[in-house]
Amino acid sequence: MTKRLAVLSALAVCWVSPASAQYALPTPYAAMPSDRPLSDNDKAREMLNQYGYCVVMQHLGGVQRALALGDDAATDGALRKLATDDCLFAGKLRMSPPLFRGAIYRAMYVREFGYLSQGARAAVIPANGQPGEEVDAAPSITFGGCVAKLAPAAARDLVMATPASRNEDAALATLRPTLADCLPPKQQVRLTRWGLQATVAEALYKRTVALSDKTRAVGAK
Repeated sequence: MTKRLAVLSALAVCWVSPASAQYALPTPYAAMPSDRPLSDNDKAREMLNQYGYCVVMQHLGGVQRALALGDDAATDGALRKLATDDCLFAGKLRMSPPLFRGAIYRAMYVREFGYLSQGARAAVIPANGQPGEEVDAAPSITFGGCVAKLAPAAARDLVMATPASRNEDAALATLRPTLADCLPPKQQVRLTRWGLQATVAEALYKRTVALSDKTRAVGAK
């Protein structure tokens, strides 16, 4: 894990500008600046979440192929090709590859698992700290995987929350002890809300997919 989850990573940053005149009207999912009284950073976080959802809705097949590559660099490269301006209503959006990838994983989680019933949710979100639901291919050794495993309900709340909202504040407060437990001893890490959501969204999505696959496999026997 890096020692700093910064708002903008040191990796190459790509800019997305608004659609020019020759493009069709923006989709209903196009990202636009929030009209809430937010800081510039929080407005950018909210726009990136909207943008990621739009990209998933407009290019689902391409996103699925990109995420199936399994290698972060390859995935980032494939996703960058999908980062076109048709999903941006106004303004400019600056994003690093890890943050964009996190927004895509968040959008995939919202699309596939955001509206689970209580019964279905119990199958893929075990009780906090429950040790008996080990799953092959479900990440647990990474920081995000550790958080998603030890506090799955709060991790979900963070991923689903609107930036700079009461729900986000509540999720972070609940997660604070788990974040400390998931860091190596005596290691200091600066965690931003932006980077944390991206990290947890990716781990939670992968883990939930793995748990869902396991549930289906058990049910088929």
